[in-house]
Amino acid sequence: MEAMEYEFLLRRVYRCGRNYSNGADADIYRSMEHAHRNLETKTLYFTQDEREYQFQKAFAAVRMNVRDAIEAGIKQIGSKEAIAQLQDLKAKLTMRFYSKEELDNIIEQADDIFRENGLDTEY
Repeated sequence: MEAMEYEFLLRRVYRCGRNYSNGADADIYRSMEHAHRNLETKTLYFTQDEREYQFQKAFAAVRMNVRDAIEAGIKQIGSKEAIAQLQDLKAKLTMRFYSKEELDNIIEQADDIFRENGLDTEY
């Protein structure tokens, strides 16, 4: 379900349907989940370094899409309190951030804030 939450967050902010160019595509998140699963299960096909690289590459794509969406969404809402909360979430998404569980929490929190402030998925 996290993949669809990711897609809906981006669709809510960009007011679009499924759109790979904006990152509003659950398959981008699913690629990260697949790399995360391979990292944890230690598949025989790749070395540990290869698995870590694949996960970090896929995670970085999701992280940057979420960060960009939060930044774009901040411009669409007027509540100073909500903007401060979103800026705190965005600040956590640094280049050294690689926690899938925490990213899932950030996606959920950001989506809740946007929904509470009038951004709604039209598609």
